[in-house]
Amino acid sequence: RPPKKGADKTAQKTLFEAALGHWCCPAMEGLEITFDEDNRIRVMPKEKFKQTEDLEAECNGFAEKIQAFSGTVDMLVEVLDGEALKIEEEKLRAIGQRNRAEMEAEARRRKQLSMEAAIKEKTQELERLTFQLNSLEKVEREQQALIEKLSNNETS
Repeated sequence: RPPKKGADKTAQKTLFEAALGHWCCPAMEGLEITFDEDNRIRVMPKEKFKQTEDLEAECNGFAEKIQAFSGTVDMLVEVLDGEALKIEEEKLRAIGQRNRAEMEAEARRRKQLSMEAAIKEKTQELERLTFQLNSLEKVEREQQALIEKLSNNETS
């Protein structure tokens, strides 16, 4: 039966609870149905409802902290990606410099071999020219000796 106008809230609660009890199924026998200060129906006791609200607030706070942490992690990943790119660039630059140094060493080795070949060639030419000079000096001495001999024969 609906409550009469002007009946107090306690009477309304009692009638409503009685009506619910009449319609409830056996599975709801252990449930305690109550009303809060705003006349909203509550299925759990006030203390448990308060604990549930506190837990919800803690969960929301935890979720906010997780989101902030996620933002921090994303920012850290971006910074680390940037640093990884810088490291990769420096690594490539170092490889290039090492290759240039190796090429320079190879170029110096080739130049040294070329210079050694030129020295050997010039040494051989020097030996040939020295031998030729010695031969010519010998011929000159022989000719001078012959000229002197002939000059001595004419004067005598």
